[in-house]
Amino acid sequence: MSDVPLGSDRSLFIWEVKSKAKAFLGFREVGLKSHLRNLHKPKIPVSNEQGGVEVLNRLSKVSIPVLVGTAALFAVAGCGTTSASSNTLLNKVESTHTLTIAESAYAPEDFQNPKTKQWTGYDVDILKGFAKTLGAKLQIDSMPFSSSIQAVADKRDDLTIDIYYTKQRAKVLDFSRPMLNYNDVVAVNSKSPAIASTRLSSLKGKKVAVVLGSEEVGEANKIPNANVKQYSTVAESFLALSSGRVAADLQPDTDVAWAKQQNPSLNIKILGPVPSSIAPPIQSLRGYYGVPKGAYSQTFLAKLNAYLKKIASDGTEQKILDKYGMTNPVFLKGISSAPNSYQ
Repeated sequence: MSDVPLGSDRSLFIWEVKSKAKAFLGFREVGLKSHLRNLHKPKIPVSNEQGGVEVLNRLSKVSIPVLVGTAALFAVAGCGTTSASSNTLLNKVESTHTLTIAESAYAPEDFQNPKTKQWTGYDVDILKGFAKTLGAKLQIDSMPFSSSIQAVADKRDDLTIDIYYTKQRAKVLDFSRPMLNYNDVVAVNSKSPAIASTRLSSLKGKKVAVVLGSEEVGEANKIPNANVKQYSTVAESFLALSSGRVAADLQPDTDVAWAKQQNPSLNIKILGPVPSSIAPPIQSLRGYYGVPKGAYSQTFLAKLNAYLKKIASDGTEQKILDKYGMTNPVFLKGISSAPNSYQ
């Protein structure tokens, strides 16, 4: 027992606070109730002549509730820390064993096999492989592309299909490292082309098809006096072009080539690249996976980036692309050495 000077109420107050603090720190070891009982017992010799008993009793009545309240605060803070550390996208995927992708039909990236009705495509194959590394299975949440960005931003889904980077999207999403090179092209009707070249002057004032919510909408809007027609899916836009309802369709070259390969009856062909004056920067013409913005996604994103770099470097991604006729090495040129973020 420590000697306590009894010369003033203040000395008693300081000693009492210190002793109760020590008692509080022992709550976890011996239990809250036991300590509260001990706190009611005077632990120092006091003199009635100096008013020590009255001071000690007064302090006990005030400080015990304070300590209980403090204990509750520490408990809440402790729970909050645990919750914050576990409330992440990575924890969600690993604990539910499910990785959910906001899916829209963009063949050969992502599409339903017409015979089996199963989702397939190189995005699906890549993300199935990644999900497996997390002990999870890939789950498809099918929707129009225009809804997919917000579905991920709102954390209803875990990530997007591979998409172009834009400043607008970066306000609500964080992006993975790039996983593929693209090239936007002007597609025309193969039987009766309404334009003869990809020059801006040829596209001026024409009906131009794009997919709602896609980067190509911005490109088409830069064409002087263009009548921009927005469709829910790339398949719908190709049907409009094939039937002559639009003069041109702005799409990634991979989608045009794949659609023609899968459906030779489509009257579509690639005329050439989108005019450079309306095309986005080359960094934007790459595929990136989008995840909910903020700290919630960062541990997940680190694992995704490591996986994407690995498969781009060891030949795994090229083997996946080969399945969909994308054998040209240009699709992965510079991808393995690219930075982990948009630059």
